[in-house]
Amino acid sequence: ARGRPLAEAPANQGVLRVQTYDWRPGSVGGLGAELVVAEETATEAMWVTSHSYEAEPPMQRRALSSRPAPAAAFSAPAPSKRRLEDDQAMLLKAIWDRPRYRSERFDLLPTEGEHSCFVGYQHMVTATDRCGGWAREYPPVGGSLVFLNTGIYRRSQFTLKAVVAGLINVWLEEGSTALHEDVSIKAAKIYTNQYDVEELRPAPGSESWMDHECKMMGPMPFMYTCSNRINILVQECQRENAWVVPHDFLQNYPGPATNESVPNHDIVFYMCQEYLDRNPNPYWAASIFAHELAHVIQGGFGYSFNTMSEGGATWLEGPLLNLPPRPMVFAWGFRDWNRILAAHIYANTKELNSRKFYQIHGMFLAYLSQPQLLGPHAASALQGYETFDRAHVPFGRSSFDYFLKHLGAGEPPTFEPVHLDVHGPHFPFADALLNYRVAMVSQCILEPALRPSAPEYQMPGSVQERPYWDCSSFPTYWSESGTAVERASTDIHYGGAAVSRLMLPLNPTVSIAADADPRVRTKVLAAGVVGGPAAEVRELAPGESATFEGTREVYVVQVNVDPSGEVLAPEDMPPLWKWTKYGCEDPCEGKAWWAGSRKGRGYRPDQRSGLRTPPIELPEAADNLELSFYAKWDMEGEDADSTILGPGCFKRGWDGVQVRAHFTDAEGKETVTVLTPDEGYGEGPNKESAIAVFAELNPNAADCALLEGYTGSSSGKWRLQHVPLQQFAGKTISLEWFFASDVSGAGEGFWLDRIVVMSGSDRIFSDGASNDLTPVTLVDSPTAGAVGSTDGVPVVAAMPPSYAADISLRKAKQSLAAPWSASWTPGSAGSDAAVRRSYLGWSYQAPDDDTKTARLHPDQEACVRHAAPFRGHLRSATLFSLVDKIGVSAVGLAIRAAAAPHGLVEGQTPHVSASSGVQDPGMHRFVLGTAKSPVFAEGEAFLLCVGVAEVRPLPADDPNSLPFLHLPLTNVSTAADPAASGATMLLFTPAATPGAEAGASPVQTTGPDPWAGHTFVLRVEFVEESVDFTPSTLAAAALGGGFLAKSGGD
Repeated sequence: ARGRPLAEAPANQGVLRVQTYDWRPGSVGGLGAELVVAEETATEAMWVTSHSYEAEPPMQRRALSSRPAPAAAFSAPAPSKRRLEDDQAMLLKAIWDRPRYRSERFDLLPTEGEHSCFVGYQHMVTATDRCGGWAREYPPVGGSLVFLNTGIYRRSQFTLKAVVAGLINVWLEEGSTALHEDVSIKAAKIYTNQYDVEELRPAPGSESWMDHECKMMGPMPFMYTCSNRINILVQECQRENAWVVPHDFLQNYPGPATNESVPNHDIVFYMCQEYLDRNPNPYWAASIFAHELAHVIQGGFGYSFNTMSEGGATWLEGPLLNLPPRPMVFAWGFRDWNRILAAHIYANTKELNSRKFYQIHGMFLAYLSQPQLLGPHAASALQGYETFDRAHVPFGRSSFDYFLKHLGAGEPPTFEPVHLDVHGPHFPFADALLNYRVAMVSQCILEPALRPSAPEYQMPGSVQERPYWDCSSFPTYWSESGTAVERASTDIHYGGAAVSRLMLPLNPTVSIAADADPRVRTKVLAAGVVGGPAAEVRELAPGESATFEGTREVYVVQVNVDPSGEVLAPEDMPPLWKWTKYGCEDPCEGKAWWAGSRKGRGYRPDQRSGLRTPPIELPEAADNLELSFYAKWDMEGEDADSTILGPGCFKRGWDGVQVRAHFTDAEGKETVTVLTPDEGYGEGPNKESAIAVFAELNPNAADCALLEGYTGSSSGKWRLQHVPLQQFAGKTISLEWFFASDVSGAGEGFWLDRIVVMSGSDRIFSDGASNDLTPVTLVDSPTAGAVGSTDGVPVVAAMPPSYAADISLRKAKQSLAAPWSASWTPGSAGSDAAVRRSYLGWSYQAPDDDTKTARLHPDQEACVRHAAPFRGHLRSATLFSLVDKIGVSAVGLAIRAAAAPHGLVEGQTPHVSASSGVQDPGMHRFVLGTAKSPVFAEGEAFLLCVGVAEVRPLPADDPNSLPFLHLPLTNVSTAADPAASGATMLLFTPAATPGAEAGASPVQTTGPDPWAGHTFVLRVEFVEESVDFTPSTLAAAALGGGFLAKSGGD
């Protein structure tokens, strides 16, 4: 998580509870009696980015909450000697090669031998005045410093336990254990590949995960810390989590740390002791290092939106480091794969998509990183497109449409921003989302030669044979069970998808209903036919149809690409101001204007809303012109400190309300003036007066008065306000109460009543009725091509006038549908189209916040009972796993007899799937068919068993840890019924003793239900066998041993 977790999880997120079952072998053979159940309780993580959809931690705000260093302490980089707007080369670098752009701005020249994460550091501290001759130093190993523990917010003593590779300081808080020290140091050694093993070299030319991460994403932000080490703080958190806080290294932005900076003002990553207690796997901890330090790199370039930041870090921890992608079954549970698929593309809550945005966006970036599409460097530029200019922070399509416009073409020769099309469903992001889903389902086609060959319909080669989605979860229509599908339809949210499978219909025709919503685009993928037509992908609009010749495996892929799905038009933005009785008590009369949300609730974030009077003509000869009104306010609490905003103004608070006057001068130019009440807007304890949100909206303010406003609270009291208007005598003005809030933190709002404008004793205006004032919602979307004032990064895309990005996801629950139908010719008896098929096994499902997992050790097999629905064989079996493992290099699938002693089916040997490297692939697909599967009679029972097929220790493995494979568990009501499908057990199957008779190895079992109503996730496609068959193989089954055939080694 990018930021600091809250002490308590917000109500809509809660706590994730994970139980891991671990049957550990006893000392006297067999399974022994020790069942270890490890329980994880992980609080929902929060983070600080520009557009946070959840509550921001009260302690950590934006880069605004910083105390700049004295001007003499650093030299800020100059944007350029030329106008940045006119320097095409610099603009392109700022977008497509941000690390090089930053290096040139800071004059960071490389020194031979420097690590990729700190390229330019030596030159910066020795040949520039960026750090004023100062560089951070650390105590020797064994020394200590006082850091802020950001888990429970206390200052605590941390001891430096190791400096790994001269790059990573490993600090342990008082009270840490030997396990914490051992695992964290090993993880740092894995991350830097101090073991010098090929498994930790992710790409040619990269020596370690750390090296490759910085080569692909950019160096660490050392120019803000004057330090060349990463600091891992292992601390007590009272929850299981890990995070970084960008404010740590940006405390003096745009300047660097100084000799007065606190120890946390550095490149810091926080790792909870509780996390290491629950999973002391150093490879897993090292992948967490990689994910969180990706956020450090991102934070050094500015701010983006959460799904892009987390998607980038999740891509990094997986395919970008040549590691498996994070499985969909990791962390939060879910009940329905299709609900996740159809959810809003930026959804990130349990309610909307079980927080699977990490995986979905990580895989989307992996898809885009293919050389024929964006390529890895351009995909990295996309996820790293960030800015420190608060008004220019990108969101959604404002990043995607620009980069995807150049899909397959590379970096353009000149910079041309894009203007978002909010009316038609054909735009770059829409094309990519649809093709990404087609590529995803193409993985479901077992034979590679029958998949589409176009690069936009393929996933990267490293994952092509290992679908990260459960292909059996799609609604499936078996060709033998009918000849038509009528108006199938799914409600799809913006950017979400729906997929349906037609299994081998003959000459199928797919049609889209004429009344289908055109904002849902549909592509139909028809797999190729051996010796016949190649795979085809056709897009169908409403009212169109397509016929595919032959017996084809067909997928109907639909995506909601509503062009207004992530933007707010004026009519989508309900006014903040309301005419209401709520909150109106004496001296308020009847009703008042209220800028708020609902009774007892905080106002919405990112509001820009005014309440304006009609034009008021002020007499030229007016005497003592004055505005008076009663006001009451409950804004975000005051937070006065020495942060400097604008022209040397000290910050008083975050959100605010200003009184303004609008008038038009003789030349027709509208002028807005911030008015100040007679008694002012109030001050902090040290005369702080500026409001942060007004500083963001007016970065070029020349006077602190332009940044002042009502903030904090009026203590529940109505207060009479007087504002002089004499300067406007003889003019026609409109008065406005302008309300602005930032991305988080809120009170109930601002109330206004009894508005009067007087000229001496003459009343010029009063608000006698609600229609005397007009709410106005303002939009401050950035201008395409505008250049950031502090970092020079241009805005690559812009909304149409009066449109705003839907950063609060107000449209997240809106959905669209496009009904489709299909028909096909009945197949002749015995043909593929007439053969019965069925799925066996249970797809993953678990409560959102209560999941179960299990570890399998060598010589253990997890087995689940099945019964053949008809005479037939297994076509394929897909096992879903978690990626963390130790010492396992292959996974096996065995087909065993249902009756004790559960021997291997006659003629069968275990089927093996590789698990290369330091992480498991996350899924194993076993392609069986008649050549590898026995034929079962209808109703015949059998066991499918999985386990460790090969072990291979690595230098970083803990010699005291058993090798293990980690499996997610799914709910099954029949797990404890030994005679029912779903019955689950563990077998202990030690390898045969040398010289013993074949098949004589003992097979022991835990008995049914070792995981308390759960089984592992193994999905099987079962196909009818049309030839005559006498079921004798199971009756003659050999006892058989386990399938741990060999152990690899160094």
